[in-house]
Amino acid sequence: MFLVLSAAAATGGPLPGDAPLREAVLAAASPALVAVARALNHGGTWKVLLPGFAVVLAAWPSVRARWWLWAAALAVAPLLENAWKSVVARPRPADLSMGFPSGHATAAAAFAVLVLYLARRARLGPGAQTLVTALLATFFLLGVGLARVVLNAHWPSDVVAGWALGTACASAAAWWDLRHPAATGESRATGSGASGRPSA
Repeated sequence: MFLVLSAAAATGGPLPGDAPLREAVLAAASPALVAVARALNHGGTWKVLLPGFAVVLAAWPSVRARWWLWAAALAVAPLLENAWKSVVARPRPADLSMGFPSGHATAAAAFAVLVLYLARRARLGPGAQTLVTALLATFFLLGVGLARVVLNAHWPSDVVAGWALGTACASAAAWWDLRHPAATGESRATGSGASGRPSA
């Protein structure tokens, strides 16, 4: 999805549906909604993501052994996003700076998807798992993504591409984790067998 959106965005203009969706969002953006968007916008920045990562490590001791892997996924996502902006070179809707993909959406999606994986790995109960999923989807995905459009910083397709890139980076870390179970009891905690594949 990310590569398809990139190829389409490389033409330089908005994608089909971008303009009417953006106009609809901006038309509905009351002063109260703009204020909420400014608050939600922080969910795609290090000011929220770095402390959030620290909380995850503190709350779930079982994920600390590979803190470097999770940190790498969260660091690589914005690096790729920043480099990709120059490759696609599509301007934002309100100015000429490059906006594809959204950096806030990329970082927020990488964090959300990674925490969803780690929540499963930490073996949370069904209720806690549902709560974590709802919070991550509402705040880090929908909230941050909507905020970027409300604040007139991105086309909607910039946000969708950011979600796709962030998800890909987090999924790559999760894939590596499952393929390389630790030699100790960590492999039992992940639910992986000796082959590195999830057990049935």
